[in-house]
Amino acid sequence: MGIFKPFEVIRKELEKAEEYSRELLNSNVKLVLKAGGYILDSGGKRIRPGLTIIAGKLFDTPEDRLIPVATVMEYMHTATLLHDDIVDGAKLRRGKPSVNYVFGNDVAVLVGDYMFAKAIYVLAVYGGSEVLKVAAKTVQDMSEGELFQLKKIGDIGLTDDEYFSIIYRKTASLLSTCCECGAIVGGARESEREALKKYGEYIGYAFQLVDDAFDYALDEKTIGKPVGNDIREGKVTYPLLFALKHASDAEKEKIAEILAQVEPSTEQIEYVRQFALTKGGVEATLDLAKNFVSKAKECLKIFKDSPYKKSLFEIADFIVERTY
Repeated sequence: MGIFKPFEVIRKELEKAEEYSRELLNSNVKLVLKAGGYILDSGGKRIRPGLTIIAGKLFDTPEDRLIPVATVMEYMHTATLLHDDIVDGAKLRRGKPSVNYVFGNDVAVLVGDYMFAKAIYVLAVYGGSEVLKVAAKTVQDMSEGELFQLKKIGDIGLTDDEYFSIIYRKTASLLSTCCECGAIVGGARESEREALKKYGEYIGYAFQLVDDAFDYALDEKTIGKPVGNDIREGKVTYPLLFALKHASDAEKEKIAEILAQVEPSTEQIEYVRQFALTKGGVEATLDLAKNFVSKAKECLKIFKDSPYKKSLFEIADFIVERTY
């Protein structure tokens, strides 16, 4: 399998997780295998299982528990992608037609539900009550994040606190949980568990900030989905949030009108995009992401040097150095 460079140190473990992932899709209902396999085959760096494995490896965790727990972290992520694409009416995911577009919304919803259920079962069996408690809270957070974002569609009065509440729930919470659950399964001390939990949270913030910047700065071919998608869907993300702080009343009014459109025109989307770029929104977003990466690295100071700690540093660096 092609592998994300920082994960070379856990190549064998990730390959086992990939095999286990296929085994879990084994169902009497063929559509589960077909649609679930379709999205799992669509790429991705397996950041979530990789983080879980590396966090566990810091404590020499037994693989018979670590691999199943790590595997279903990707299931939880995949289930949210399936549901998010339905909510957003997305037609592309990682440059390929989305599951809802290929198989229909009904199949996408139910396969997402299946993957959530499978994840909770595996976590209960292999992770124990503490891992299950953390993961269940994360599923709740992710759902609340989606609902709150829907409530705030088109709202140019969105505050920084509200924005960070959304991206914590939608993105950072699961990355934080991956690191924390790896630590729990590994029998980490409370201070070590907390350090990895915060590391995951901070790289989660950084990851989403970079994604939000790319929606304004890159092209469709590079990011694998239509550029300006957030604008099209009426979402106020950090590049626009920052730019609005430096906008005139007339500019704010025009932005609000565009975001309120059910189907804004290409010209309207480009107006908002150029507005955010001109006001320095993308640069500010990327600078903030770098700040979160620095905070993430600080969290790792309590761990002794090892190939696994080095990998965590490389992951943090990749988030702000990536070009896609």
